[in-house]
Amino acid sequence: AVALHFSSCRKSSYNIDEVIVISDSGTGIGTITLTADKEYLIDGLVFVNDGQTLTIEPGTVIRFKPGQAENASALIVCRGGKIYAEGTAAKPIIFTAESDDLEGSIPLETAGLWGGIIILGNAPVNAENGEAKIEGIPVFDERADYGGTNPNDNSGKMCYVSILHSGTSLGEGNEINGLTLAGVGASTEIHHIEVIANNDDGIEFFGGNVNCKYMISAFCGDDAFDFDDGYIGFGQYWLAIQTNNAGDLLAEHDGGYDKYTGCTMPVIYNSTFIGRGITGNHGLISFRNG
Repeated sequence: AVALHFSSCRKSSYNIDEVIVISDSGTGIGTITLTADKEYLIDGLVFVNDGQTLTIEPGTVIRFKPGQAENASALIVCRGGKIYAEGTAAKPIIFTAESDDLEGSIPLETAGLWGGIIILGNAPVNAENGEAKIEGIPVFDERADYGGTNPNDNSGKMCYVSILHSGTSLGEGNEINGLTLAGVGASTEIHHIEVIANNDDGIEFFGGNVNCKYMISAFCGDDAFDFDDGYIGFGQYWLAIQTNNAGDLLAEHDGGYDKYTGCTMPVIYNSTFIGRGITGNHGLISFRNG
């Protein structure tokens, strides 16, 4: 199952007595609860497999080892797996880099220090044969599949979650977004999420119809929000903001495999998108095929 071991010798800039290192030998993380009184370090790609449930207590900090390509570290919830990461306003759940002491050791705009968070579901997507492989994971891994026939699919709940300094690359054009929601169904609850300084897109939707409230995508290297594969969910109270030095579009919309049916049609209310200003040379929003 998942490999858990303890370490008291670290090269990080923060001092703790005990770190629980989590890695995945192929059978996923298992059904476990991560608690706020412990420190966690994810080493490599760690999956919540079909039938497994990962619960994370409010106030828990989970760090990720650095690495590019096959050495990237990320957390992936597979189709049929569930995550319950339920923080609070006073005790948010934080995903960040191994070297982050949360006291300013990493400059705000630093990106690409680890992978990201990926949730894969069984909701419909506009892709060939109704399913696809998610970007950011090696294509030979069957756990990278997303899409299905259940619009009310439930992948769990995430709220009051902060994702910092993520977006490592597995190759040219194959980066991991801060938060990826692929084929995620409407019974999944997503609200009060911030993605700060991801190297690629902040938050990307690949099909599905999950609804998301109170979302922040800030200081990312590519698009703040990206929609593809026939995503049709609702969004409300969103903020997208770029620095003067990085970022492409505030929102990029693409249809998917069949541009004539199953179009991407997000409905977004009460949101503010702030671009790069005088240093920017891109549009704010794009609408492409479908």
